[in-house]
Amino acid sequence: MVNEKKIRIVVKIGSNLITENNNILNYDVINDLCDQIASIHTAGHQVIIVTSGAVAAGLQYISSFDNKIRINHSSIVQKQILASIGQPILMSAYERCFSKNNIAISQALLSKDDIENRLGYLNIRNTLNQLLNLGIIPIVNENDVVSTHELIDRAYGDNDRLSAMVSNVIDSDLLILLGNIDSLYTGDPNLDSNAVKIKLVEDINEKIIEYAQGPIDGIGSGGMISKIQAANISVNSGTDMFIASGTEPNVIERIISGEEIGTKFISKQSIHESRKRWLMTGYSSSKGEINLDLGAIKAINSKSSILPAGVMSVSGKFNRGDIIGIKNSKSKIIGWGISNYSSSEISKIKGMNSSKIKNIVEKNYGSEIVHRNNLVLTN
Repeated sequence: MVNEKKIRIVVKIGSNLITENNNILNYDVINDLCDQIASIHTAGHQVIIVTSGAVAAGLQYISSFDNKIRINHSSIVQKQILASIGQPILMSAYERCFSKNNIAISQALLSKDDIENRLGYLNIRNTLNQLLNLGIIPIVNENDVVSTHELIDRAYGDNDRLSAMVSNVIDSDLLILLGNIDSLYTGDPNLDSNAVKIKLVEDINEKIIEYAQGPIDGIGSGGMISKIQAANISVNSGTDMFIASGTEPNVIERIISGEEIGTKFISKQSIHESRKRWLMTGYSSSKGEINLDLGAIKAINSKSSILPAGVMSVSGKFNRGDIIGIKNSKSKIIGWGISNYSSSEISKIKGMNSSKIKNIVEKNYGSEIVHRNNLVLTN
């Protein structure tokens, strides 16, 4: 039985799951997943789909023209062309599936910059919330015609991290990443017969990251490491996350019902307020970092702002208002914040008493490098 408590769910559907050899859409799998989601939707839950597969749909369509049009995967531009051709075909497949269940859908093509920008974040949040409240299922994909982040195997990685950011935007209760791999393992189960399935992750530590190194399926652009990065965003935003196989019968409904399937990542805290949830986008979008000394770390753990005196070093190139990573003396990320000063200005005032700022920088924006209200810690 589907969980009686009505929740918000983001379901990410990987390209390796709904394509055959990454160049033909598998309509049977798409239909099965849509039927599961339709059942959940009818039960009163709100669902957003984040889907890959546009490039494969485009390649399949082009192949039907008896080689009159020759496009392959050899360049980013050609992949963008295939994504442009394939996106309406992919949406048409979803539309047919949900129409038979009398459910309306919408399309949202997002880019990395859309979510990083505070105004864009709020606009996306408002639109998706309104769609959900109207009983419409939004179907999200990265805008590959404009943004090449997924296509060149970085940033959102086969939409794993995009799904985590969408989950962040709409205050999702649950994020489910569906692919062909059924769990996180201690090694690649395709290569290591002794690899052990990990059912529960309460802390994304160095060991978990080590287990996730490298792609397992070799088809999507993400691999397991991008799923762990998505989990880091999710659990620090107050959302539980699952990695599971989309070929498992009724997998979505069973996860929502509380059955132990795949790997579950436990959220660390309650859902952040909207502004701090946006700051968690720094996991994929920060322009640089600052390293703090032990005294500064103790201060921010006691709800204080970050002052110049506690900054040991600065890296990257960023401007005032950009999201930056906050690191400890061992260069481990411990939080994200909005910088009051540029990287070049911080390089000049780091380690100094705040009273001396006005004598060094051209414009004095206050004594804080990052104000407490613009800071979120990951632990």
